[in-house]
Amino acid sequence: MIKRLISTINNNSITITNNAWKKIIEINNKQKEFCFLFSATSGGCNGFNYNFNLISEMEYNEIIETNCGKIKPTTLTKDNTQILIDPVSEFLLLGTTIDFIEENYSKNIFESKFVFKPNKELSASCGCGISFTPKEF
Repeated sequence: MIKRLISTINNNSITITNNAWKKIIEINNKQKEFCFLFSATSGGCNGFNYNFNLISEMEYNEIIETNCGKIKPTTLTKDNTQILIDPVSEFLLLGTTIDFIEENYSKNIFESKFVFKPNKELSASCGCGISFTPKEF
């Protein structure tokens, strides 16, 4: 059981789609913040909520100093735009894909937004797309 869990986690890092990277880079270039933070907090209809926010360099340094010690945090980078994976909730976020969908009335998509898709082997989500529950192993 433990070997299966470790294998599943090792093969399921956090994925960012090309659409999401395009939007993330666009936002970062306009807002001029230090980076994005991808994290999970307790709450929501399914136990945990996905959070995806811009943070300043001061907030970044505070997260690193408080939670990382000598461990290098996980970051995803493209075109000088960085996403910090919250060290406290990283284990909960493994296997998640971040996507960005554009408004398209013909497909009944009435707003542009980031969506989070969990790996179904690691967690389950509800219909709102911002809440999830990790599975027990």
